[in-house]
Amino acid sequence: MKINATAAKEKLPRYNHIVPKFILEKFSDNGKLSIFDKHTLRQFKLPTYRAMGEKDFNNVHIDGGVLSFEQKFTHIEDQAAPIIAQIVQQKSLASLRPMDEAILHTFVVVQLLRSKRRRLDQAAVGAEIKRRWPEVDLNPLKERMADEEYDKFFALEMTFSKLGDLTSNLFPKHSYLMIKDCGGELYISDNPMVMHNSKQYGPYGNIGLGVPHIEIYHPLSHEVVLAYMCPLTMREMEEKLKSSEIDVNSYFSRKFMSPKGLSTADRLKIEQCRTEIRREKTRYALIKDERLLPLNSENLLFLNSLQVMNSFRYLACRKNDFHFATKALSERPHWKEGLGIKIG
Repeated sequence: MKINATAAKEKLPRYNHIVPKFILEKFSDNGKLSIFDKHTLRQFKLPTYRAMGEKDFNNVHIDGGVLSFEQKFTHIEDQAAPIIAQIVQQKSLASLRPMDEAILHTFVVVQLLRSKRRRLDQAAVGAEIKRRWPEVDLNPLKERMADEEYDKFFALEMTFSKLGDLTSNLFPKHSYLMIKDCGGELYISDNPMVMHNSKQYGPYGNIGLGVPHIEIYHPLSHEVVLAYMCPLTMREMEEKLKSSEIDVNSYFSRKFMSPKGLSTADRLKIEQCRTEIRREKTRYALIKDERLLPLNSENLLFLNSLQVMNSFRYLACRKNDFHFATKALSERPHWKEGLGIKIG
C-alpha cells in the first residue's frame, strides 16, 4: 500500500460528513438544521456543512501522511444526488432507469456501512478479541499506523470491498416511497438507514439486509422516505387479503343459510370486515403498483422511533420539534446508547 506523494500534499477535507450534506440540506430551514443530542438532551441549530460529521472520520493517518477515503464517498454521492433530487421533486420512482435504481441501492447500503454506529460496532468486536486473546495482534501495519488508525482503515476498506455483495440484497426487494401526509417533523439521524423486522428468528437475530421479511427505510427529505419491502412480505400480504375475503364470504354464507338468518350485528360485522379488506387492498395496491404510500401520523411515529433508537447520538429535523424524541428517551433511557452490538 502506497500513498501518492502529490496527493498527500494536497489539502484534504478534514471534516468528513457521516450523512451527506446534500441529504441534510433537504431537512434544513434557511440553511440550518435543528439538532438534538440524545446523550445530553440538548437542542441547537447548525449549518448543514457542520452537521453530522467528524474530523478525519474518513481519513487514515499512515507513514506520517494521510490516506483519505473521502473521494470514494464523494463519487457515490455525486452519482446519487441528482437521482435523489429527481425523486424528491417528483415524489415518484416511476421515471428511474435500471442504472438509476442500482445507484440508489448502492447509496443506501453505503449509508449503513459509513455510519458511526457501524464503526463503533466493528471497534467493539476488535476490542473484545483483544480482551479474550491479548496475544493476537490485529494490526499487521503496526510500523506504519497506530492501532486506532488501523481500525478505521479496516472499517473503510470493508465498506468498499463488501459494497457490491451487500447491495445485491436490495435488488430483489420492492422499493417504494412514503410521502408525508400529516403534521409533525420527520427525523433523520447520524445512522439514517434503519431496518425493522416484525418476525423473530431466535438467537441469530432478525436484522440484516438479507434477512427474510426485513423492512428498510431511509429518509430522503423532510417529507419523503425511501422504503424497501421483502418480496416474502409482499406475498404474505397478498395471501392474507385473499384468505380474509374467503373467510368473510364463508361467514356470510353460513349466517345467511342459518335458520335465524343474518342479524343486524352480523351485517355490521361483515361490513366492518369488508371495509378493512378494501382499505388493506388499497394500501397493497399503492405499494405494489404506484410504489407510493402516504406517511400518516402512525407511520411517522414508527419511523421516528427507528431513527431515535438506531442513532449513535444526533437527530435532526427541519423545525425544532423533538418532543417525541424527548418523551421516547425518558421512557426508554437505554435508547440513548443506541442498538449497537452487545458483547457479553
